[in-house]
Amino acid sequence: MDPFLDEPQSSGPGFDPMAMVRAFWRRKWLMIIPFILCFSMAVVAIKIMTPVFYSAGQVRIIVNNTETDLIENSARRYGRPRDFDKVAYQDMDLLLTSPDFLEKMVTDLNLHLTLRQSQIEEGLEPISEERAIRRAASRLKTNLRIDQDGSHLFLIGVRDPNPDHAYRMISHILEAFLDEYRANQLAVRTTTRDFLETQLVGYRQTLAEAELELTNFQSGMASSTLIDNPVNARNLGNAEINLAQMRDRQRGSDRTEMARLQKEIEGIVKPLPKLSRFQNDPTISAVVREMVSLAVGQSLLAQTERGYQDFDENLGRLRVRLNNRVENKVTADYPNLGFMDRNRITQYLYFGLFQSGLRQVSNSLARWTDEFRAFTAKQPEQSARLGELQDVVLTSADLVRTMEQEIIQQNLNLEASQSEIGFQVKIRQKPSRPLSPIEPNKMKLLMMGFMLSMGIGIGLVVLAIFMDRSFTSVDDIERTLGLIVIGTLPVIQDDIFERKRKLRILRWVTIVLGILAVATVGFLVVYPKLS
Repeated sequence: MDPFLDEPQSSGPGFDPMAMVRAFWRRKWLMIIPFILCFSMAVVAIKIMTPVFYSAGQVRIIVNNTETDLIENSARRYGRPRDFDKVAYQDMDLLLTSPDFLEKMVTDLNLHLTLRQSQIEEGLEPISEERAIRRAASRLKTNLRIDQDGSHLFLIGVRDPNPDHAYRMISHILEAFLDEYRANQLAVRTTTRDFLETQLVGYRQTLAEAELELTNFQSGMASSTLIDNPVNARNLGNAEINLAQMRDRQRGSDRTEMARLQKEIEGIVKPLPKLSRFQNDPTISAVVREMVSLAVGQSLLAQTERGYQDFDENLGRLRVRLNNRVENKVTADYPNLGFMDRNRITQYLYFGLFQSGLRQVSNSLARWTDEFRAFTAKQPEQSARLGELQDVVLTSADLVRTMEQEIIQQNLNLEASQSEIGFQVKIRQKPSRPLSPIEPNKMKLLMMGFMLSMGIGIGLVVLAIFMDRSFTSVDDIERTLGLIVIGTLPVIQDDIFERKRKLRILRWVTIVLGILAVATVGFLVVYPKLS
């Protein structure tokens, strides 16, 4: 049959799928040969590759949410869980691949000695111990693997041709990694605390110098009225505002309340219990003194929300203590009265004692403000200098107090980090001795051979179609050249035909060798490096 008539084409325009199928079928060996060669090379790679075993342990990172404001919540530093996992993965990778950690693992496991011994057995010139450590560390870095295995879960493993070596190495590396990772997490907090303690020493020294300078200046002043006076230019306004509010309350609501309580107990007990008798009681007077001291200190401060919140909490505790002690003494003095009557007497005495303490505070504030204003009017220069020194002392005291609170905070966070509520890393699944190698991966190699053969085969077929400039049918000749074919001749096999045949054979040999070269590089060079 005439070869030009074996592929009749349709005369209509457009894409002809059957023509494409016939074109591929005519060049089927361009796909069959790569398929056979690539699969053969995959089988060869499976047979000759050294088995590689993998042993890994699962590590879990734990960050608990703390509900108390006294302990820093570590989880708040991260947004979504994947953000935390990303940061944790980077920290773990930096630690595992650090030169110091790798060299320490090499020396602990004696990997450098094994490397030197293997070189001696192979007849190579032995290398120095330092160079052997570096080379073994580089090899260990290549064989170490860290992968995320879920939320807050990570796999750390080692690849090695010997399953026992892989299991031994990862077991030691995991233990060392946990110790190093915990130490790194605590190092930041410890360093911060140590820095704050160093700064606190300097602030305390500055405060002591400022207090000494203030004491010397006060002792050298002509007037001694301000030596024990806490009022100064900074808190004078606060003292006067609080004093005015305190007096308005005493003259108004407090006096009305006291009269109401006194009227309630007039029909219960006569004569009325004296406040002085209760004020002389040591347990009660101690609480009153604490309340007076607390109120005086608060009266000199600005009315900030945080300051008043702390003041209210401390004053509330003192009030409860005072009420309990007054109630105990009333119960002892009036055992025949009923519970309600004793309760009314307790309220009367408690309110009276509380008001007596407030009167002490207001009297002290009034005396101190008057003394300070009188002093500033008579000695303005000394007053200005005294105000400067007092400002320095107050500023230094605030810095010392803030630093001490911050150190307490850091100690709490440090202790929390070392406890069950802190930042933890634990082994969730211990490594085990691998029973079967992970490399070579037969399925992966065969799939790689299939994909490589299909890619090479399809590429060669498409290239052959585009480079084929011959006619394949009579209709193709007539349509392309615009001539009428009146007959066809068979192919004459002469010297030219023989030369073309040899050229085709050479082309096929070149193609086969090229496919072998690509398959060899892919399966024996690229694949081991990728895996």
